[in-house]
Amino acid sequence: MNTFELNLGPINGTVQVKLLRKNIKNIHLKVFRSLDVILSVPEHVPDEWIKSFLFSRQKWIDDQISKYKKTSGHNNLLEIRNGSSTQFLGKDMRIYKEASITNRVEVDEKKVHLFVTDVEDEDLVQNIFSKWWRNTARTIYQQEVDYFYQSVIRKYGIDKPEIRIKKMKTLWGSCTPDKNKITLNEYLLKANIRCIQYVILHELTHLLYPNHNSDFYNFLTIRMPDWRERKKQLDTEVVQGL
Repeated sequence: MNTFELNLGPINGTVQVKLLRKNIKNIHLKVFRSLDVILSVPEHVPDEWIKSFLFSRQKWIDDQISKYKKTSGHNNLLEIRNGSSTQFLGKDMRIYKEASITNRVEVDEKKVHLFVTDVEDEDLVQNIFSKWWRNTARTIYQQEVDYFYQSVIRKYGIDKPEIRIKKMKTLWGSCTPDKNKITLNEYLLKANIRCIQYVILHELTHLLYPNHNSDFYNFLTIRMPDWRERKKQLDTEVVQGL
């Protein structure tokens, strides 16, 4: 069983729960803002137990999907309309399109203003927004990588890693130590800066300790004692999980 069909009722209908069997000890159920539902379980958990577990969490899954539909992030907006919402650096923001002689994006405390030469051109609007989002993510991520590299990692004789920005459904970041490369999720820009810093230091730590062993977590805890609180905030405010 790679997927499980779960009927949530008349509002959200039927969803496909993706099942991942892994070499893990605990159960992890996550609902993403993309409305994907993923259940990770130990390799030998019986299918009948999985069905029972999902039925017991049916209301929770339904509530999370309803919540995300009300405040849909930009990654699952098929069309940007005035008043569409997204998260940006930990804040819920409203997106507004405005006609202009030049294409640009401006941000204030609660709004993202898209100034475009043709507000009816959906492809243009999406392109301007996506380009601004990606460039903003790259700038902020690079600043934080530079800071933690200089203050934490450089002393160990490791070159500053290459940064890649990518859309990812299930990971906030990944590290390839042998290529000295870190990949960061474009949608991590939804989180506040403390959560972004946690993900970046986590991935930088993998340059020293490729595996999640005790040395890895000891190093991370010394350099960022509150990383667990940051991770919990990321899991509960940007991606819901239990």
